[in-house]
Amino acid sequence: MAFKHYDVVRAASPSDLAKRITQKLKEGWQPYGSALISTAGYGAEFIQPVVSEGSISSPEEPGNRPTTSAPSVAPEYYYVIALAGQSNGMSYGEGLPLPDTFDSPDPRIKQLARRSTVTPGGAACKYNDIIPADHCLHDVQDMSRLNHPKADLSKGQYGTVGQGLHIAKKLLPFIPANAGILLVPCCRGGSAFTTGADGTYSDASGASENSTRWGVDKPLYKDLIGRTKAALEKNPKNVLFAVVWMQGEFDFGGTPANHAAQFGALVDKFRADLADMAGQCVGGSAGGVPWICGDTTYFWKQKNESTYQTVYGSYKNKTEKNIHFVPFMTDENGVNVPTNKPEEDPDIPGIGYYGSKWRDSSATWTSQDRASHFSSWARRGIISDRLATAILSCAGKSSAFVNGTAGVVVPDRPVTTSESVIFYDAKKATDNQLKPYGWDGVYGRRTLVDDSGNKALRIEKNNSAKSWSMYCDIAADKAKLLLEKGGEIAVRFKIPENVNLETTRNKYAFGLYWRIAEWPGEGGEGHLSSFFVQTDKASINVAYHHTVNQQKELGTFGAFDHDWHTLAFKFKGSNSINVTPVLDGVDGQAFDLVKWANTANGLNRFVITDITGSAETYPVLIDTVEVKANKAGAAA
Repeated sequence: MAFKHYDVVRAASPSDLAKRITQKLKEGWQPYGSALISTAGYGAEFIQPVVSEGSISSPEEPGNRPTTSAPSVAPEYYYVIALAGQSNGMSYGEGLPLPDTFDSPDPRIKQLARRSTVTPGGAACKYNDIIPADHCLHDVQDMSRLNHPKADLSKGQYGTVGQGLHIAKKLLPFIPANAGILLVPCCRGGSAFTTGADGTYSDASGASENSTRWGVDKPLYKDLIGRTKAALEKNPKNVLFAVVWMQGEFDFGGTPANHAAQFGALVDKFRADLADMAGQCVGGSAGGVPWICGDTTYFWKQKNESTYQTVYGSYKNKTEKNIHFVPFMTDENGVNVPTNKPEEDPDIPGIGYYGSKWRDSSATWTSQDRASHFSSWARRGIISDRLATAILSCAGKSSAFVNGTAGVVVPDRPVTTSESVIFYDAKKATDNQLKPYGWDGVYGRRTLVDDSGNKALRIEKNNSAKSWSMYCDIAADKAKLLLEKGGEIAVRFKIPENVNLETTRNKYAFGLYWRIAEWPGEGGEGHLSSFFVQTDKASINVAYHHTVNQQKELGTFGAFDHDWHTLAFKFKGSNSINVTPVLDGVDGQAFDLVKWANTANGLNRFVITDITGSAETYPVLIDTVEVKANKAGAAA
């Protein structure tokens, strides 16, 4: 059958399906194949493909507008869905794209542009323009050049097939008729948290295509947060609906045990960076936006079961953090979800479809390990089914969404529950001077350096046998505010790449000290902070210095590395001295501070120091340092 138009009729019951098909028949459509029943998890859904050979009439039936006809007006606003991760999150389906039928675009589904043309050789576009979405989205890695040997490029059959368009098409019947879906593609095949190259980032073009390393403030992260904000800034009515995340395979060859902490830190940073746009987030806060984390193919689980559980198992049981795992190992019958293995992606000549077997060399396939990526049909079907279902289940159960309003009212000013008591951000610095930012320092050598496109302050010993310090005075009432209302001490740091692990003894990196004049309850001087980072013969560890000769181990960042790490200490408020250490976004065991009045550091002064002048210490790169306290009106 040589047909021009393809659509899918969806209904909640057989009788409703019959009514909808009757309407389609009146418009000139014909059923194509048998009806299907989807039980992906959002209740049973009855589905009937329909096709048309000629022109069609298309009255705008609510919840069932044909994908081949333009809406009478452009969407008034968009539900924004960010797509991030690695290859299985993007267009890695090797079967022939079918843009005239199964992969047909929809005028209500758009994406943010990255490439210089909408399609290869098509209309020009600029970075972050809103353009039509199709089967091969504008991700960090450009898949538009990897054409199927049987592709007819004049029909738009370029590149490879992803699930982003299909997720959006399955959500369309559930969103208001005056709204659309705006996809924000930010995936990069072969990317990981614990291995890979950082690459570079530019506000004008995003992450470079050679960026293969995820992590807080790395180029791929900047690409994700920058493009997400750009999508929201397009229209104050736009609503961030979900982040779809599919990543983990390449951490099998890195340090799998560190994956969970780094992913958690990235989610926390993403939400913190969106705090000033909370009014445009579903649920009214960045934390209300679900992260939908997709599984991988059976190939990876069979390759290393224990590593699979370490990486992908870490996405599970995090619903309290609004992080949700979506399994893809098998379908509802226990059969492996199809991959790009040629025997799992056969030709269907009757509909002009050619499978993955035609991609028979590195010039045309996505990977020599053909089962490492989901097939085109899996992405059109079960993958997008389950991801769309999860989005609806986690983000669609609000009155604003159901009633068709554009989300919550955007506030006139950012929603903030805490205030910075002190803050240093190397990215905003112009040189190594501290005084312009309210800080000062003694001894040591300070250098403002470039680290993968970001500025960082490097501090290290000079030739003198004295410890260095960087400090900021804090008014006594700010310490009281932190204790009364709660808050946090946080620093983001790394040990530079040109420094090796000391394997013969423990070695300091830095300490955080804050001596206050009024200890809660009993009075007198004491330290709200006397924590330090130190290596042993293998790892980077955190400890609490609470008497002259005693210390308490608080946690570890794991094996010695040159990654950026975040160290924080959370205070509960209500004048409690109970503190929770947070290492790379993961809460450790809470403990009580011990009153200790060592006078080595100034009173009411926050100090970062390498602690000792009598031994060699590590140089350290500082990104940010902050002490923040909850506002007086905020809950403790």
